[in-house]
Amino acid sequence: MRLALLTVLAACTHTSSAPTGTLLSLVADVPLPGSPNRFDYQEIDSANGQLVVAHMNDNSVLVLALADGSVKKLIPNIPTPRGIAIGDGKIFVTSSPSQLVIIDAQALTELARVTTGRAPDGDAFDSDDKIVGVSDQGDGALSLIADSGMGTRTPVPLGSETGNVVYDGKRKQFWITVVKPSPPDQLVEIDPKAGTVTASIALPGCSGAHGLRLHPDGASAFIACEDNSKLARVDLTGAGALALADTGANPDVLSIDAGKGWLYVAAESGDLTIWDITQPGTSLVGHAQPGDASHTVAADPATHRVFFPLTTGPVLRIMRPSGP
Repeated sequence: MRLALLTVLAACTHTSSAPTGTLLSLVADVPLPGSPNRFDYQEIDSANGQLVVAHMNDNSVLVLALADGSVKKLIPNIPTPRGIAIGDGKIFVTSSPSQLVIIDAQALTELARVTTGRAPDGDAFDSDDKIVGVSDQGDGALSLIADSGMGTRTPVPLGSETGNVVYDGKRKQFWITVVKPSPPDQLVEIDPKAGTVTASIALPGCSGAHGLRLHPDGASAFIACEDNSKLARVDLTGAGALALADTGANPDVLSIDAGKGWLYVAAESGDLTIWDITQPGTSLVGHAQPGDASHTVAADPATHRVFFPLTTGPVLRIMRPSGP
């Protein structure tokens, strides 16, 4: 009932264009504070029932209630926030020109700012070794910062540009997308404790490797190829088999609903592609248009709701798969 009321209220207060497509249904449009400009990465903090959103061009981070999208706190004065990671009771936010901002996930107060490489982008948390991995996009490197971001920083040079990084709890390794000086781009595995490259997988046909998610079974990875608008699925078990498929123009952020078995690929064009990851290769479910420039997405596997912060308004558009 609460969500239904929010839907009615939001319909009276927002100006964002209506979503199109039949795969997802609108749950609510929740007004957001701040300027109507670009958002970037999001991360679900299920332990604290919150969604953390980088309001990139508003120099702020929004912490929203996962239940209804209402604002728990706006954390200002974080220059160009981009990557969001959760771990060890903390929120880790990458910030320009070369910082990692560390926030207490319960008190929602800033704890520290530590140095990274240039133009940090995605980040991830190694819960086994308490190491934060930061993609130093401008340096083409991965920063490994010990003691939950408070310790020694070890930079690992990798290429001309890096994109997203994820922690693989099964292998106890980081994976990161790397644009090389000469093609093909690569998916690179790094030992967080040794700071060494343990595997490099070539991605022929994937230009501008950026967004990254691991399949829940750990057998494959999904990569958003920004420059040629492709989704790549690569085998991680040793064969290195690669499948490619078309996405919306300039794909960026990926999110997986493991319970539903769907991968969401958001694109700068606003064309969301949805993929069935229970099938081999790249199996397209279909397209949806959540809103203009909806290039960032977060899916909650507990409720199957999907979140899109939109600059028109701004609003948080909450949707869910149509049907029962």
